[in-house]
Amino acid sequence: MKIGLQNKWLQVLFYILVFFLFREWLLPVLELTQTNYLSVFLAFIALCFLFSFLSVPWWLSAAGKLVYITWVIVIIYTDEVFFTREAQSFLFGELMTNAGALFSRDWSLITDPFRTALFFSLLWMTAYLIHHWINVRINIFMFFFMTVIFIATLDTFSPYEADGSILRVMILGLLLSGLLKVAKIMQQNHITMTREKFVSLVIPLVALVAFSAAIGYLLPKAGPIWEDPVPFIQSFAEGAGEGTGPGSAAKIGKIGYGEDDSKLGGAFRSDNTVVFEAIVKTPQYWKIETKDTYTTKGWEQSVSSNEIRNYTVGDTLDTGFPTGPVEDQDVAQYTFSLEYPFLMYPYGSVQAEAPEGTTFSISNNTQKIETFQENKEVKLKTYNIAFSEPSYSLTALRATSLEDLSILSQDFSRYLQLPEELPERVRELAQTITENEANLYDKARAIERYFPRNGFIYDQKNVAAPEKDQDYVDQFLFDTKRGYCDNFSTSMVVMLRSLDIPARWVKGFAEGKEMRAENGDKMYQVTNNNAHSWVEAYFPGIGWMPFEPTIGFSGTGNIDYDLEADSTETPEEPVVPEQPDKPESTQQEESKPFSEQFTDMLQNFTSWISDNKGRIIFWSIVAIGFFYVMFRIRKKWMPKILVPYYRLRKDNWHSFETSYHRLLKQLELYGIERTEGQTLQTYAKYVDSFFGSKDMKVLTTAYEKGFYGKNIESHEWLQLRESWENLINRTSG
Repeated sequence: MKIGLQNKWLQVLFYILVFFLFREWLLPVLELTQTNYLSVFLAFIALCFLFSFLSVPWWLSAAGKLVYITWVIVIIYTDEVFFTREAQSFLFGELMTNAGALFSRDWSLITDPFRTALFFSLLWMTAYLIHHWINVRINIFMFFFMTVIFIATLDTFSPYEADGSILRVMILGLLLSGLLKVAKIMQQNHITMTREKFVSLVIPLVALVAFSAAIGYLLPKAGPIWEDPVPFIQSFAEGAGEGTGPGSAAKIGKIGYGEDDSKLGGAFRSDNTVVFEAIVKTPQYWKIETKDTYTTKGWEQSVSSNEIRNYTVGDTLDTGFPTGPVEDQDVAQYTFSLEYPFLMYPYGSVQAEAPEGTTFSISNNTQKIETFQENKEVKLKTYNIAFSEPSYSLTALRATSLEDLSILSQDFSRYLQLPEELPERVRELAQTITENEANLYDKARAIERYFPRNGFIYDQKNVAAPEKDQDYVDQFLFDTKRGYCDNFSTSMVVMLRSLDIPARWVKGFAEGKEMRAENGDKMYQVTNNNAHSWVEAYFPGIGWMPFEPTIGFSGTGNIDYDLEADSTETPEEPVVPEQPDKPESTQQEESKPFSEQFTDMLQNFTSWISDNKGRIIFWSIVAIGFFYVMFRIRKKWMPKILVPYYRLRKDNWHSFETSYHRLLKQLELYGIERTEGQTLQTYAKYVDSFFGSKDMKVLTTAYEKGFYGKNIESHEWLQLRESWENLINRTSG
């Protein structure tokens, strides 16, 4: 027995309130999609509510709404009058075009008028649901709750500012919920809805909501705990969100080694996961690869002249760096927790010891040493690398000059590459920093020392990502001066190249945390937090040499830069003694208009359907068959669910009332139907005579005492439940 709202004046009041609540849905949608005609859509909602209020037959209501929709589409998209031949031709053409697009699943052919019609259809269905909630359920809480979630989500995750909207939604929703609750109580208890009674119940509610809204509006508001929670939330999905401007934490990535460096910038989340442990005498930088092409947003790798050199276990590996004296040779013993199909090697590497049958391939482009067994990539759990750290003569380094660069071969051109869009002030800064230095080495050292002496800050959290028309290095050098290893190393490489000094960007891991092995040897534990990037510069007659521009890092291993007895060169102290971290994935997608995102989503969905249509059809047939059979035999299995369900509910009038109505439906399914005009007592006698019991009479008598006599307390709930279960169980036979 459903309770319906019969008072017309109350219906008018509720429709007015819910109309303004519905308006709060439209405002952000139209603003974010840059759609006008708010009044047109509001008029359509009002028309839907008017038809519902007047109880217009469904066929006439549907016809009127369709006429309104087509009329609006003609007015918006053409200059024609609705009933003209040209207007009808336009509508027919739109129908055929979009029908073809739907059948061909080419969503790019769907036109704007058709999208408008779909939006009207959505408003139509929502208005019908609201009509059902108001007039039948007399409960609008679901719509109120969804509105709050919808507005709050858009306020958090989109540019829409919902400060005033949230307040209006709360006021309207609380008023609607409270007023409908009053109306429902009166309906359930058959209380005549007089003006005096309604006002006496409503005035306290309105006063309380108004007072609460005024206090909430006037009191000072605390600022947000998170300025922008989007990056933090998206980081758990290993994604990235967009920032709000320079210096903002535009995105959060997962820390660790990753191959895609095309989009640098943004904050990251720390990760203490152990990558490997290495037993070695002195701390080392663990190199993985280099990249040579700067794109204004990040790094990519060129593919030209990529020579591959192959080695086997025991061969001397040529990594392109000099090695120190044999007597200074050390061995790094690796044990990996996260395995990779390549080596992580120190500078001056000589030989790699690995399981028999392992081969190594060194790429001339990337310097990555990949590992193979039987011509297939293999991830090694353990291996050893013998190495002797390279040494550089300060005298030889200071003998280098700009003239020496002219003898370099064409192979070094990729290490001088710079994008045409690079702002000129980056080149000018490099010239200014190095104008007093005569040799190439001192120019490189001047750039390396520039950052800790000019207000730059090492930061892992509040790190900006460049905008679409902004250069990554330019932003860091002149706007933010805040970042981590990627910012410092990329900036140094770019400035070296602007001076025609060959340089490349290096990726790998920093030393790690020093620990003790079981036998007392030094062991360095390297985690994802130690992922790092640095710089290698090339000096004619010397070769490649590593540099460390990131604040807080002392350099790439224990490299002696000064072998001269009279040298005044002293290593600099780190500014901030912290380990470097870098994001694994620094990809950031350009924001797209909502319509394009929706189209992409539809295309992906239809592609998935097209690829799996056989399975979809098969399982759909199976599911339809299953649900059809279950529906046909529901009278047999339904009692098995109803009995435990109602046992869990409290023994009170409300539970008994709903269970009694459920019993009436179950008896109807069983085949014992209550005829039109038949009283409940007469029907109860018929049921009892059918089953040979008195259970239905007991239940019906209790129901009539409660429903008509308002006696909802003095009942033997246990006895009523037993009678109810007895009848329910019999209907499953």
